[in-house]
Amino acid sequence: MLTANTRAGRPAFTLIELLVVIAVIALLIGIILPALGKARIAGRQAVVLARLRDMGKGNAAYQNDYKDLLPALLDYDEKPMLSLSLLAKVNSIPRISFINPNTPDTVTTEETPDGRPVLADLGPGTPAPIDAGTSITPANIGQVQFHCSFAYDNDAKPHQVWKPVIYMGDRADYATGQTFSANWKDQGMCLLWTDQHAAFRRTRSAADQSDPNIYHHNEYAGEGAAESREGVVVTQDTLDTHMRFFSEDEDDVLLPD
Repeated sequence: MLTANTRAGRPAFTLIELLVVIAVIALLIGIILPALGKARIAGRQAVVLARLRDMGKGNAAYQNDYKDLLPALLDYDEKPMLSLSLLAKVNSIPRISFINPNTPDTVTTEETPDGRPVLADLGPGTPAPIDAGTSITPANIGQVQFHCSFAYDNDAKPHQVWKPVIYMGDRADYATGQTFSANWKDQGMCLLWTDQHAAFRRTRSAADQSDPNIYHHNEYAGEGAAESREGVVVTQDTLDTHMRFFSEDEDDVLLPD
């Protein structure tokens, strides 16, 4: 009898109380999930910036061994991706270092005949278009499988030795004809400066950039010509850094702006 009375006297949860509990749980989830998402993005950014810094150290070591020159093959006006593949070979850089984990880019498993990693190809077992002499154009850009998430500017910058210049960063979105990287949903880019520091730059505006050439090109009257974007005059004598991934000709076709 005592047991029965005790059970009968216990208060039960009302429907309103249950709804309140569910609402509180939903509110907590709504608060926590965005924070977790931001933490994941920050973690991926940290990985990318660390990889950029590692490549910056590799560049510095290469310059020290080759009279201050950045990696280059025989053709000075080569596709900068070839320079990155040469840097990977000379400095034994792990292939995963070329991948931004925020992208679908995959680690390369193939090498060129001279031992450089293939950083872009047209499919498994297909020679890299850059090494086979095949141009990358709007017609085949959608078929390219990237094994490198970064663009690289290996041009000499003697006029800006005193000031850090951006020379490596997230690759432009060539498939959609955008000079701005889509890796971070248009929020910014991971960039590497010539003093080897790496940072995430949020702005897309040329007026807010220390280097207005990051997201667009000097192509109004040919390479190196002056142009004005958002009230900023860009000339070859300013901080001329092009985040290009292909040759000049291919780059101009893919991103004519």
